[in-house]
Amino acid sequence: MATIKPNLSIEFLSAERTTELWPKLKPLFNKAIEGNEIAKEEFETDDIYVLSQTGMCAIFVGYENGEPACVLAIQFYTMDNKKGADVIALAGRNLIQFKAAYWQSILNWLKENNIKFLDAYVTERWAKVYKSKFGFNRSCSYVRINLRES
Repeated sequence: MATIKPNLSIEFLSAERTTELWPKLKPLFNKAIEGNEIAKEEFETDDIYVLSQTGMCAIFVGYENGEPACVLAIQFYTMDNKKGADVIALAGRNLIQFKAAYWQSILNWLKENNIKFLDAYVTERWAKVYKSKFGFNRSCSYVRINLRES
């Protein structure tokens, strides 16, 4: 079990706070997108900013000693009258410590907001990490033909 460091904190960002912190958050989101083969085809970092400003995603920032250390962006959707959310970016340092301290609170917040499903589109390698470290309990293969390349 991960030891929780006492110098960790987390913040759910408003649109205004996202704007204020964006210069520090953007490099973390760049790493999240570049590290995910699926996300880097679908998103640019500034797309996350736009989604945050329109209420289409939630951003959580984990702080270590008062400085942003990790980021989580969750995009909302509705399908067949069921509300869901996708993890569109997750990156930073000390993720396991932040997970131990705050992941259940984030899941509870999603439940309280009537979100029925939390999904993440990741490669098979990362699917194992999401299942073992973050409690995701299902995975499937996501296959795609990029029509612009064929």
